Amino acid sequence: MSEFDTIINSLTHKSEKRAAEGDYQRGGLLHCGVCGMPKQCRVEYGGKILTVGCMCRCEEVAWEREKRKSEEEQRMIRIKKLRVNGIQDKAVREYTFHTAEPSKNISRCRKYVERWPEMLSSNSGLLFWGNVGTGKTYAAACIANALIDRGVPVLVTSFLKILNSGWDKAAIAGEMKHFPLLVIDDLGAERENDYALEIVQYVVDERYKTGKPLIVTTNLTKKELENPKDMRFGRIYDRVLEMCVPVYFDGPSRRKKAAEEKMRLAREVFG
Repeated sequence: MSEFDTIINSLTHKSEKRAAEGDYQRGGLLHCGVCGMPKQCRVEYGGKILTVGCMCRCEEVAWEREKRKSEEEQRMIRIKKLRVNGIQDKAVREYTFHTAEPSKNISRCRKYVERWPEMLSSNSGLLFWGNVGTGKTYAAACIANALIDRGVPVLVTSFLKILNSGWDKAAIAGEMKHFPLLVIDDLGAERENDYALEIVQYVVDERYKTGKPLIVTTNLTKKELENPKDMRFGRIYDRVLEMCVPVYFDGPSRRKKAAEEKMRLAREVFG
């Protein structure tokens, strides 16, 4: 007996054991007691008519449900891996549009995500600038997390992290190519020495070469970006302004507001 014959005989044998409570026979074939569809069918093989199992409508629905469940589980595993690989700061992984306070800039960030394919193809980045604590990092992270939820690899980092990571230029170039979106937080906070300047310029230039979007946050003013006090940074800032549309974040510092609220509660508790 061939291997295929063995498989056919096995299927025929299994089909005899598919009856469940409520199932019934009609025309010599087993039917589902719920949907009324056949759970067996006849096929011709080797000049013989064989009775083999098939899926009724109930089983098809259950199979599709299990398939969707498995696909969703696999999708969530991929998203979790993307988030862990792309966002090292666990707190930043929690910055989402669902928890963000409504604002004009948050609405703009939502639109950026909604139009991501267009943003990617046109290499359209963003530069979030403004005072400390005005929500720049939070807004950038909202974009990153929303895109990761869509299965888009995003790297969120800073020049300080890149400098402290010990990456050589080859490693940096590799990272720049891998991620469709790169988010660099707190431009201008890095050390002002020749090595740091070289790495910062290299990162920006490599990202420019990839032709992929870049989002940058900074506490520098637009005037400082357009007219840096140290002209060594002029090329870097010019490149960032070329790649990214400036978005101003104003208003009182959220960090200061949170600190004041804690002090108010402390005074109420301790008198």
